[in-house]
Amino acid sequence: MRNLSRGDRGKEVLDVQTRLRGRGFELGREGVDGFFGPSTELAVRSFQQERGLVVDGVLGANSWRELVEAGYELGDRLLYLREPPFRGDDVLALQVKLNLLGFNAGAERGVHDADVERAVIDFQRNAGLPLDGIVGESTLVKLEAVRKAESGREGKKIPERDGGFVPARSLVGQTVVIDPGHGGADAGCVSAGGVAEKDVTLALGRRTAELLRAEGCRVHLTRERDQALALYTRAETANAASADFVLSLHCNFNESPEARGGACYYFQRGHYYSEHGRRLAGYIGGRLARGGPFIGRFGRNYGVLREARGIAVQVEPLFLSCPEEARAAMRPDRTEALARALVGGLADYLARASQREGAS
Repeated sequence: MRNLSRGDRGKEVLDVQTRLRGRGFELGREGVDGFFGPSTELAVRSFQQERGLVVDGVLGANSWRELVEAGYELGDRLLYLREPPFRGDDVLALQVKLNLLGFNAGAERGVHDADVERAVIDFQRNAGLPLDGIVGESTLVKLEAVRKAESGREGKKIPERDGGFVPARSLVGQTVVIDPGHGGADAGCVSAGGVAEKDVTLALGRRTAELLRAEGCRVHLTRERDQALALYTRAETANAASADFVLSLHCNFNESPEARGGACYYFQRGHYYSEHGRRLAGYIGGRLARGGPFIGRFGRNYGVLREARGIAVQVEPLFLSCPEEARAAMRPDRTEALARALVGGLADYLARASQREGAS
């Protein structure tokens, strides 16, 4: 589906408006008329805010998938393991219920993967149901009956069993996928002086890859040249490489030229967040803060963060809208400093994991 934004017309816009209205978003005087006007844009922004997406009023790949998935409620369809996997709010609700009951359904991403199937079969075994891994009426009835005894726990984060750390001790042998954002016709944000986000992320990605390989990592880049990649192709590339870590690289932009500094993002959707991603974002942020201002780490429901099975963070080390940061963005010394911050943050995370293991 092509990106939709204010001024667009047609059946695709009509579909979006119907879905938004079905979710309770007000479309104003426009209503469901097939025209992407200001009221539709406001509804899209509200939806994006609610789902932890980039709030830009543009219906792109990430927002469209979320809008489709938001239309599913648990019980609307049979759920089982398949390829491609079921995705949707119904799968998310299933994971929440199973995790609350102590059946490990994995990260609450709303993706029906092997972890979910194992949890379903484990629940069925405990409930005396046929062990088919299919979430149909009988399994849902049992889930609801058991859940009533667990009331009051909904909306609470279930701690990850490893406390947000992996058992690895060093960078040696780790598989890291670096995803330089944008590319090709998609330049990303562009500074007043003509510096494009796609060029900054590619230069940073290449240098980071060199440093990580020198430390003994297996490194893959989702792109090594100026080419366009679909959003979900990036996560698929990381999963195909069995990535332990995924570093998605972007730049920030703001209406105010005064905005500056770095930020890191980890996966969060509703009450659930990735403890691994949150910790890694913190360590990378600590390294970035040594070379300039650091805004903080934030949970977001970005496509790459959600879909990647490895520990994923998105790093935005600077604002291209800030003249000073934009001028320095492509300087070799600045690229070197940022790349070393990324590598250092990842090393700090693994070193902390080693210390934690030694203390236990």
